[in-house]
Amino acid sequence: MLTRRPHAAGTEANAQAAAYVLSTLVSYNIDSHIVSYDVSLTYPISRSLILTQPEPASEQLPITFDLRQEIYDGDPYADVAHEVLPTFHAYAKSGTVRGAVVYANYGRVEDYKTLKEMGVNVTGTIVLARYGKIFRGDIVNNAFEAGAIGAIVYTDRKDYGGGGDEGWFPKAKWMPPSGVQVGSVYDGAGDPSTPGWPSIQGCERISDDEVEKQGNVPLIPSLPVSAADGETIMRSVGGQVANEDWQGSKDSPTYRLGPGPGILNLTYTVRSLNSTIYLLIFYRTIYIYICDMVLDRVSGKESYRNNSECYCYNRRS
Repeated sequence: MLTRRPHAAGTEANAQAAAYVLSTLVSYNIDSHIVSYDVSLTYPISRSLILTQPEPASEQLPITFDLRQEIYDGDPYADVAHEVLPTFHAYAKSGTVRGAVVYANYGRVEDYKTLKEMGVNVTGTIVLARYGKIFRGDIVNNAFEAGAIGAIVYTDRKDYGGGGDEGWFPKAKWMPPSGVQVGSVYDGAGDPSTPGWPSIQGCERISDDEVEKQGNVPLIPSLPVSAADGETIMRSVGGQVANEDWQGSKDSPTYRLGPGPGILNLTYTVRSLNSTIYLLIFYRTIYIYICDMVLDRVSGKESYRNNSECYCYNRRS
């Protein structure tokens, strides 16, 4: 039921999912209730990604990526695919940037150190990095710290696409070629517009500029893309061949570092709303066993009993 349809935070589907969980818990006589909060959330208004080649390669037409995830035969969620939000990074920065592509492996600090050692200048470029190893928000922030003006993060087949005859979703666990990993690039705790206090209706909020000054949201635009789109961009990158551990799967193109000659035009426009989310609070009984011993915390002390008795405590979740 909970995974049957998309239910992004702040949507009606999310409210319905919360109501379903509440009714289920109540049906089992679990003391439960819902508390709502009005939090600052972001949703995509428009996204555009265009790959061009510089002169004199003007006979090559620009590639405009559709940024869509395909529906595959046998997909059990095909009937609700229209409810899925467009692929985006939550809390990504709005903006329009244009720059040559630099490949930065996983976008880690050590990857930029390697680029610098190899003489690759990242300043003013758009970084192409692959998911994995570190948090996606750090991938974007590290690109900014290295001097990039934008970041494209893709799901490399080497890490997410599987191999052999196993295939991909819905026949196997692997990400399909058009599949995109989405998620937040905010690395703080709670609502970024209410740092340190609850996001209740009518509460004080800091401005978007103040949110950026907190240092928890990226300061350059970013987009997540699929393995197929990532490889298309990779084919436009020249320069030095990347190290072996920076390469993709055996049938991928040769990964090079750039910059360019491929040039990306990235535009992302975000809408920021104070949307209602629902926190489900319930009390549950937790039984604790440690190495066939029971840890007793009810009495305010820690003691071990080598028997089958079970001491419990109530915990708010």
